[in-house]
Amino acid sequence: MPASPTRNTQEPLSLPVQNDWSKALTRKHVSTSEDPYAFLKHFDTAFLIDDSAAMGNYWSQVGALLDQIAPICTERDRNGIDIYFVNHHPRGYFFYNFIGRDMDRAGYRHIGQVTGAPSMRDNVAGIFSSVRPHGKCRLAHRLGHILDGYLDEMRRQWRLRGHRIKPLNLIVITAGITDDDPGETLMRTARKLDEMKAPSYQVGVQFFRMGQNENARRKLELLDGDLAEAMKFRDMVDTVTWSGQPGELSPDAVLKVVLGAVERSIDKQQV
Repeated sequence: MPASPTRNTQEPLSLPVQNDWSKALTRKHVSTSEDPYAFLKHFDTAFLIDDSAAMGNYWSQVGALLDQIAPICTERDRNGIDIYFVNHHPRGYFFYNFIGRDMDRAGYRHIGQVTGAPSMRDNVAGIFSSVRPHGKCRLAHRLGHILDGYLDEMRRQWRLRGHRIKPLNLIVITAGITDDDPGETLMRTARKLDEMKAPSYQVGVQFFRMGQNENARRKLELLDGDLAEAMKFRDMVDTVTWSGQPGELSPDAVLKVVLGAVERSIDKQQV
């Protein structure tokens, strides 16, 4: 049997100059008095959920959060949200991977989408009923798959149409007890974005850490600013710890954190 086609993540990027990017976002695009979450109109929202064994105690809360947050996002973005898991893949993924279209079934795409046939839409409750936390957490591997796919699409759209795709907010909910190093993946992505001269807000990764594991806390906090400053690349990571207080993992709480990260990225772009 022939080997499955693989994406060439080392292929040189087609580099636009700074002035060729479409009109930059400003603070007026991301939050207004009428709608504090207006930024959702201008960004694609995706969730990467750690479904390793360490997440067992938090599983029902994460499912409830996504069930509530999906309609908030789709009110503003008709394409809905995307949900990926660290271990679980949707049915048909391995066939799509074999034919070189793995991103088509890498996760559950366009949840809550308000266009298209209703029978073709996934829903959060149905998705979570089929996934159970188990095994290890290869978070860097999964992050790389998602972010490399996004960068490939950026490059493809630039070559075909001469414009950039919507910025991405990737919200990662994890216990932080990982079996690989997310830092390497994030550094690689940040450097590629720098090479492309992409806006500072093009990709944002927000980690929401569950639990009280001290090593996990230190590891994720290192990704939030310190690593980027030391290695001289863009800071596109924010981390928040969920302490277990009621309401702390609510849609409003999560979106306020994401909004704050978006605003800081836009401020950096304007400096």
